[in-house]
Formats: sequence, C-alpha cells, structure tokens
Amino acid sequence: MKQIISTLLLAVAFVIPASSLDRQAFTVTSYQLDVQIDRPSHVMAVTGRLTLRNDSKLPQKNTALQISSALSWNGIAINNAPAEWIGNDYTSDIDHTGKLSEAIVNLPATVLPGGTISLDVQFGGKVTPDSTRLTRIGAPSELALRNDWDQVSTNFTAIRGLGYVVWYPVSIPAVSMSDGNAVTDAIDSWKARHLQSAFEAHISVVDEDAHLCIVGNATASNCGSLSKTDDPRTGDTTNQVSNDVRLSSLGQTVPAFAVADYIPLERPALLLFHVRTRVALAQDYASAAEANDTVLTEWLGPSTGRARVIELTDPNANPCQIGPVLFTPLRASQPATLQQLLIPVEVAARFTSPRPWIENGLQRFMQAVNIDRSNGRKSALQFLDEYRAPLLQASEPVQAGADSSSTSPGGEALLTTSDEIILRGKGSYLFWMLRDMLGDSALQKSLTSYHAVEDNEPAYFQKLIEQNGKRDLGWFFTDWVYQNRGLPDLRIDNVYARPQTDDPNRLYLVTVTVENLGGAGAEVPVSIQTPSGEKSIRLLVLAHQKASERTQLPAAPTRAIVNDGSVPEINTGNNTFDVPAVQRP
Repeated sequence: MKQIISTLLLAVAFVIPASSLDRQAFTVTSYQLDVQIDRPSHVMAVTGRLTLRNDSKLPQKNTALQISSALSWNGIAINNAPAEWIGNDYTSDIDHTGKLSEAIVNLPATVLPGGTISLDVQFGGKVTPDSTRLTRIGAPSELALRNDWDQVSTNFTAIRGLGYVVWYPVSIPAVSMSDGNAVTDAIDSWKARHLQSAFEAHISVVDEDAHLCIVGNATASNCGSLSKTDDPRTGDTTNQVSNDVRLSSLGQTVPAFAVADYIPLERPALLLFHVRTRVALAQDYASAAEANDTVLTEWLGPSTGRARVIELTDPNANPCQIGPVLFTPLRASQPATLQQLLIPVEVAARFTSPRPWIENGLQRFMQAVNIDRSNGRKSALQFLDEYRAPLLQASEPVQAGADSSSTSPGGEALLTTSDEIILRGKGSYLFWMLRDMLGDSALQKSLTSYHAVEDNEPAYFQKLIEQNGKRDLGWFFTDWVYQNRGLPDLRIDNVYARPQTDDPNRLYLVTVTVENLGGAGAEVPVSIQTPSGEKSIRLLVLAHQKASERTQLPAAPTRAIVNDGSVPEINTGNNTFDVPAVQRP
C-alpha cells in the first residue's frame, strides 16, 4: 500500500512540471553513446552520457528526453544515482512511428541559465519498418514504406536519425506532418540550437561478415573493423564489427548508419560501398560520377572531398541524401540517369553553405547545367519547369494579397524557408536566372570564390555576385531571396514596328513593351519573329511596371514571345503577341 501511495505522490509531483515543461530549454552539448545492434532480433540497445546546458532565461528543475516510440527507456542516472523520471507516449512526426517515448526527468537541483548537467541513459528496443506518420495522413502503405525504410533486420539494416528514427535523445515540442512544414521547421530549429554540439557514437554489430557504414566521418574509407570478444561466462568468442560516428556539429549532418556485407569501390571523387553481388552496378555508378567531373570542376573548382554512396539492400527503398552521402539501392539505369542521381551528392561534397537555398538550389541547378550540356537549353528548361507548378501553388496566397508597397505580402522567403521543394525549385531557377543575366564566367567565378565560413550575413552572396557580375542586383535578391514577392506575370503589352524609309538596308525599327503584372521583378528574354528569322533581346521588368526596348530587324515582325521558360511565372498563357501587319510606304 505504501508503495502505491508513493508512486501516486511521485506522479502528482510531475503533473505540474509536465504541463509547463519547456522542451526547448536545454541543449544537448555532448553525446557519448554506445550502441549495440542485434540484427536477427531487430534490437538496438543504447547506453551513454548526455551533457545538457540550460539555454533558457529561467532556472530549470525538469527536462524532457525523447526517443523513438520503438524504443523504451530502461534507466536514467545523475551522478551515479538513479534519477526520478516518468515516461509517457508523446505524439510527434519527427519519428517514423509518429510517436516518441518521452522521459520527464526531475533534476536533483535547479539548473540555472547557462548551467550544465550530465545524465547517464539506457534505452533500447526493436526497430522494424513503420510508416504510421505517413499512412495516417493518407499516403498509400507501399509508397510510405519506400520513404520510411529504416529498420534493423538481418536482410536490411539502415537507420537515419532525427526526422526518421530518433535513436539518440532529443527534446522537441510535438509537430505533425499534416501541419504544413511544421516538422521540417521544428527539426531545423533543433539543428540551429545544436550547431556546436559534439556527437560520438560507438556502434557495434555482432557479425563477422557484416560491414558497418556510417554518416558522420567524411574521411572514413572503410566500413568498420572486426574484433573478437571472449565471454567470461561461457568462454565463447563473439565476432563484432564496429565503427564510430564523430560529429563536431549536429547542425548539418544527420547521424545515420547501414549494415551489410559491404565492400568499397574507391575513385578520386567517390567512395561507394556495395554488396559483393553488385560489382558491375557499382562500377556503372562510379563511371557516372566520373563523367560528372568535368562540368563540376568547371563550375565549382577541383574536388576537395569525396562523395559517398552507401547501397541500400532493399531494392524498393527510395534514395536519401544526407549532405555528401547518398543512401540508394543500386539499379541498372542509363548513364545519363545515374549522372543526374549523383550530381547533388557530388555537389555537396565540393560545395557547402550555411544557406539551405544556396546548397539545395545549386545542386539542382547543376543538374540543369548538365542537361543543358548534353541535350540543350530547351531540355534543361523543361527540367526546371518540373518545379514550376508547386512554386505557383506556394505563391498563390502571396499573389492574393500582393501589394507593391509591401515588403513581404505573404508566405515565407527563400532565405528562411525550410520547404525543400521551394529551396530546390526556386533556388535552382534563381541560379539559372543569374546565369542568364551575368553569363557563365561571372557566376562560375562567384561560386569558386565562395567561402562558407565567410557567409555570416544574408547579403554575402549578393555582394560576391555583384562584384563579379559588375552590376547592381539588389532588386533581384530582394524580390527572390530576402522577401517572398510571389512570381512575375509577364505579358507583351505592345509591339510597334516602323519601316525606316531613309535606310538603304530597308530595316524596321521595332519597339517591344513588356508588362509585369506580378510581384517579383525579372530580366526576361523576348523573341521577336519575322518571316526570315528571329531575334532575341532581354528586358528588365520590375514588379507592376512596364519596360520597353528598341531593336532593328531586316523584316517586319510577325510575333513576339516573352519568356522562354527560364523565369518561373504565374501565367504563361499571355506570353505571345501577334503583331499586326506593317505596310511599308
């Protein structure tokens, strides 16, 4: 009876703190974990020490620690003494199960702002395929499992961290995938708080044939080492393969690992881990990566790091890129398809930036450049156009409340958004527009002279571009990066052609006027067609304004078309203007 009363009193003591708990008060400044993986039983067992710092403005008497709901808390200690804590399920989509196992810890002493405390933790459980968070918002089960493929099993073992499987403790307020970008925003906020957090995890697998590939050590050229351990109780020898994840920051890289019978394939700019039955396919991927080297070196300079590819042995799993590491099944594909798949991870190995729009946009832009080189500009613009529909959808609330006097009429700017579609889609268009405005040479020089450590203010890249391009681009970065002004809406307002009667060459003087009905300015190409050919000019048309340009043509114009697809805009149905017949006197 006394035990029941004590338990009730302890639960009551936690009710008030739990209801007012600040889950973002503490930053984990140091992780030191030991992870045991047993593939046949699907089990992951973790022990370790966490160092927490109170980064809030108030003293804290409680803290929350969250792990995947597939795992269970076994113990929490402070200064070698068991801590008081209660556990509960916490619904949140930062984990593939859609839930977390949360432990609310009653600290033995109040931690003042800036103060630290260390906790020893033990937890573990079975990690099996689970796509609950996706299926409950309507995703088909088969498709959902292709994205949330994380699991521990003999046939397939691969685990990603925060955002997929929370296999190391975090503390984040509950978020749902049904609430726009809430999940991505919450994870980005957590990463921003943990930019200086150190992460170490020693991972071991009981298996003499397995290899353990990890994300964290960019220079790692192997997949773990084999060791033998004697059990003093039975005298049996256990073969273990182990590897270490070491990160000086959790702001950029998600700790992850995969286990299989891997062998490495090394190239100067690529390190690929594949199973022994995929040698021929691995060589195809390596050849595709090498084929990208020329265009990547031309635009980004010589490679300073190697991209890494880790094979996923589940053939149905969708590829996943984590910085300069790509998890992917190896599939027979055309060389051009493999080149496109590998370009983003190769760009990430050569070029890093604290600006997500630069990293994501540049990776997709380089895919477009590669298509342009192999198949021409039209094909490259068709590739960029694949993202125009979602960009248009994202700009709809902005256009509905658009006001030329507003600094940001609605929506989130490219500079601050965490929406990957906007980052990659709008970002890649932005780089393409800069290429058209400045030329290859100026943009290449800006990229090769970019230094991530110097990018301490949003205008750093703008100033670099302006310096190399020799022109003022404040309007462009304001409309497209710093603010969300929506998209342009371009139309030919008028084409006026006048024959020059006193010209011995009988030329026509043609004036083209373009109107921009949208909220973002753009420098756009205009094609003027005649019976004998066509001529292209470029016009800078600011938001809600008109601009005109004169040119000479050897024949009367018949049609004018604004925008060849290089500028994403709201409405492409009004881009063509048929010119009335011009009579020469």
